[in-house]
Amino acid sequence: MRKIKSICTLLAALVIMASCASNDTEVTLYNDAAITAFTLGKLNHYKVTEDANGLTTINITSFTGSSYKFIIDQRERKIYNNDSLPVGTDAAHVLCNITTAKNGVAMFKDLKEEDTWYIYSSRDSIDFTQPRTVRVVSSDGNGYTDYDVRVNVHKQKGDTIEWELMDVDFPSDPVLPQGIKQLLGGFTIEEYALSDKNKLMVSYDQGMTWTQDIPDTHEDIDEVPTKDVALVTYPMNMADRTMYVLMAGTCNGSTSVWRKIVDLDWGAPESSWSYMDRAGEEEFDLPVLSNLSLVYYDKSILAFGGDYKTIYQSRDNGITWKTNKAYVMPKDFNYQVESVKVAVDEEDYIWLYCKLINGDKQVWRGRLNRLGWFYQ
Repeated sequence: MRKIKSICTLLAALVIMASCASNDTEVTLYNDAAITAFTLGKLNHYKVTEDANGLTTINITSFTGSSYKFIIDQRERKIYNNDSLPVGTDAAHVLCNITTAKNGVAMFKDLKEEDTWYIYSSRDSIDFTQPRTVRVVSSDGNGYTDYDVRVNVHKQKGDTIEWELMDVDFPSDPVLPQGIKQLLGGFTIEEYALSDKNKLMVSYDQGMTWTQDIPDTHEDIDEVPTKDVALVTYPMNMADRTMYVLMAGTCNGSTSVWRKIVDLDWGAPESSWSYMDRAGEEEFDLPVLSNLSLVYYDKSILAFGGDYKTIYQSRDNGITWKTNKAYVMPKDFNYQVESVKVAVDEEDYIWLYCKLINGDKQVWRGRLNRLGWFYQ
């Protein structure tokens, strides 16, 4: 880059640039001083991995930075990307493309010397590890505009859960209605529970009265779970005012999964439960898990239970269940637990309310980093 110590020197440079044009070329100078487009070129990405022996390897790849859109706020004179670049991006050596209005000259302010500027070139790499000031001087030299340019890079891996041990009150157990041994959850107009006779019950009046929801005459009544039962409800994708209800638990020594689709529109047909029979396909079945908990998270279902060392995920509404390396328990989790209750709050935090065998209680909170970026 060419270093310029003052605006006077820049004006001299503009004159020289104009004079360098052919004598037969008519040069028109303008007083516009604005950036009209800003994009990134190819960027390097560093991924650090460590094998079982502790040997660290750095893999270097590249990706196209132009796919990340930059916003130019002409009023505030700010340029930035809302969608941050991936963690591990080399922000210290960035090629960028700057378009100015009517041949204005772009310059970068030096990071250390206040009165030193460098004329921009698309072939020179720039350090964007911190905000940079870009000045555009009009081609006639009569005015300039300064922009604050920020290239945002994620500091965390998106598909990683950051867990923290919380110092909060442990929720008390709810008071159970007569004849009910377990409240399972629900949504605005329907609540579900398991009766002391292992019948699935439903309430339409916020728990005041309960009726059996799967009749004894149902063709698959022998498959209704009666032990370690869990239930989760969530809005159904691609269908307005429709709730998906998923129930799972142990029946006859194996896991049984049921579903119910509830149309909330007035006058809609009454919904009913269906047993999700996989016709003998055992691969990717949800294993038998004691103290099973189900939660809806990141457009999928997560299942916790058993020894709690494995979290299972379903992306197809409970049909198949697989592991996902993004979902792991806290590093310092105490697996000597009696039970764990799992919940998800409005800010996409997963809460683990743990009752330990020794009588102690712990509460953990965590969420996928990329889901937390929306709240920053």
